[in-house]
This record gives sequence, C-alpha cells and structure tokens, in this order.
Amino acid sequence: MKYNTVLVRMISGYHLLCIKIILPAIFGVADWGFKQYIKYEPGEMNLIITVPHGGSLDPTTQSNGRRWPYRKNGCEGTNGECIWTHGCGLKSAKCIALIKRDDFTMRIARDIANEIKAITGFRPHVVYNMMRRTKLDANREIDEATFNISDAITAYHDYASFINKARSSITGREFRRGTGRGLLLDIHGSADHVQRTVLGYLVHGKYLDRGDYSMDMSSIRSLGKHWCGTDNVCFKEFVQGNRSLGYFMNQQGLHAIPSPQSKKRKSAVRIYLSGGYTVAKFGSRDGGNVDGIQLEFSRALRSRWNNSATNKVVRAILNFYKFNY
Repeated sequence: MKYNTVLVRMISGYHLLCIKIILPAIFGVADWGFKQYIKYEPGEMNLIITVPHGGSLDPTTQSNGRRWPYRKNGCEGTNGECIWTHGCGLKSAKCIALIKRDDFTMRIARDIANEIKAITGFRPHVVYNMMRRTKLDANREIDEATFNISDAITAYHDYASFINKARSSITGREFRRGTGRGLLLDIHGSADHVQRTVLGYLVHGKYLDRGDYSMDMSSIRSLGKHWCGTDNVCFKEFVQGNRSLGYFMNQQGLHAIPSPQSKKRKSAVRIYLSGGYTVAKFGSRDGGNVDGIQLEFSRALRSRWNNSATNKVVRAILNFYKFNY
C-alpha cells in the first residue's frame, strides 16, 4: 500500500482513537479476582497494559488448607516434554521455572496509565498479577504457570478473563462501543545494565537481523493488515522503521531495540526477548484486532525511573498509538 493513501487513513484513525468509550458501570472501579490475587482497572480507551511479573503477594497456604510451595523446576517426560507439577518426580535442569520478579514494573505500569490519563483525559485498561512469580507466572501456559495448584489456577483464569474483558470492550463484542482496533502492552523487566527497552513482536532475533519475517508471524499482525494489506515490506516499518514504537521512543531520546537506531538486535543486546505467552495469546498473530507488544525495560532504566522517564515513555506510546490506531 502506498504511503500517501496510508496518510489519509492515518489521519482518520487518529480521530477515531480519541473517541471516549463510555463505560459508566465499570470505569474507575477496580475489579478484583479470587482473594485479590489479580487486579483489573477498567479503562476508557483502546489500550491495555498488563503486568504479569511485578506482584509481591506470597501466600503460604492454599484455600483448602494445604501448603503452597514455590514454583521450581519441572520434570522431563519420556518424550522430552516438561511436566510442571510439584510431585512429578526427579526434577530436570531442562525444565527451569523462572521465578525472579520484575521489580518496579507495577509502579511503572501505574505511572504510565496515570500519565496517559493526565495527557489525554482517558485511562488505559490495566491488569496486574498481584502475586509473586514464585506462586504464579501469568506469562506462561497454565501448567508451567501454576504447577497444578488450585488457587493459582483460579488466579490464572482471572488474569486471562480480565484481559479478555478489556479486549472485548475494545472490539465491541461486549459493550458495542469500541472502535474495533486496539493495542496491548505487556510490561516486563530485564537484567540489562544499559538504559534501554527491548520490544517484542514474536519475531525471533535471527529473523529480525536478516529482515526475514512477515506480519503473519507477528503479534501486531492486525496493525500490518490494516495499513499494509499483504505488503511485508510496508509492514517492517512498524517493527524496525519510522512507524514503529521503537522509532517514537528514539524521538523521545530513548534507546529501543528494534528501532531505526538499532534495527538489529545481534550487535545491540546479548539476549533478545521476542515476546512471550501474553502477546502470543492476546495479541493479533492468531486473529483478532488487538495487537500485542512486549516491553522489557532494563534494570538500569527501572531503577532510575522518574517523572521524566514516565513522560518520555508515555509520549512515545501515545505517538505510536495516535499514528497507527
């Protein structure tokens, strides 16, 4: 699709996303899941923020009175698959359950949501996992996430249900007032000691470096289809070029990978995280009109997080959002 045609659509898209979604019954009132393990703050716009690894709740006992052990390594099955239960037998180093918390990400998500509200008058939807990752990893498939602990399973379903509730308000299936297209931002933290943000679109690093990828493998597939049809050259502008979130972060003086300043991850970062379960499940790769991007804020950026960082990140998000949605 030619960019002069895109520009006309872009302008009309900008006006669409400024329309307030009127949800008087739920906006402004937090919705809690089972035992307040999951929190949902309903929003007024076509933007969702999720925070799976920032919680601090550490229950030691399940509601049935049984002990609630930490998630640890799983066992290797006969076909090499991982078995994620506490009583599976001999634990395997091949089946590592990650348990490190992404410090400060709950605060960062809250700051971003509040700043968006301050600038636009509208607040995004926000879904928090309030539990420590040692008890629930909301960014994994259910077995690895919960280790078959019943309370963790309930919380896991609450997390997914709240995300789907937010998505439904956007696409119009539930409230019939959404504009139909939206964006989910999944907030994480990396151990990187350089102030930068790694953006994940489900495009593996080796394909990103070669430029050998298509919109059909991406968590922003809907965005690509909307602006580019089937033109994958056009689509790459939304991942590495001047229509990407990385571009708008660069414009705010922020280092982002991928972006026009760092199109390739190989020379820029040791470990490139292309996106996890949340953006795969709730992004648009497998259908739907809500795209997903994983944001990995480095430890250096998170530990120095302040009002200036909040404002820069938010303005980058809003510019990306306004131009593309």
